Amino acid sequence: MISRNAPAIMRWATLAGLALMLASCATRYDIRSQTALNANLTSYHTYAFMAKPGTDKDGYKTITTQTLERAVNREMYARGYTPAAVGSEPDLVINFNIKEKDKVQGDGPGVGYGAGFGYGPYWGYGYGLGLDDYYNGIQTVTEGSLVIDLIDRVRNEVVWSGTAVGQITKKSLDHPDETLDRSVTEVFAHYPIKAR
Repeated sequence: MISRNAPAIMRWATLAGLALMLASCATRYDIRSQTALNANLTSYHTYAFMAKPGTDKDGYKTITTQTLERAVNREMYARGYTPAAVGSEPDLVINFNIKEKDKVQGDGPGVGYGAGFGYGPYWGYGYGLGLDDYYNGIQTVTEGSLVIDLIDRVRNEVVWSGTAVGQITKKSLDHPDETLDRSVTEVFAHYPIKAR
């Protein structure tokens, strides 16, 4: 026999499952992109990666750079671009940069003002600052940003730049390739030319 509460229980179970799924998802990225004025991105056909991108500080190709190159190759190919042939000059040169910074976030002190009027002109002002609330609501998080620049090789100018900014979590540190791959996908979702 089906309980009269079955629809409510099913609705609750669905919402609980959705909440768990969302809680397990990786941090969302704040994506920004910018196209240079008068840039015609369809006029470019070939690309190559910068010989020493910002992700290679010590003179060798890092795993981070290799991961980014694979992901960007996929996204560029999906938009009709091809790697420049060996020995030929590319239309676009691609550079990467990754930065991180500590960021303080949380609820700051509560400040309130009040005014009142009674039988006479009695006004009062005041503010409150709860230090316990102030310190308990503050935390430091590490934020990472990935910047991908597409540079017109002839003019030596950036024609498009995409940035992903997000909180660095234990999951992103444990699975850096997945994190970088997903970041590249989300950045290129804002590229003016859509994937085919």
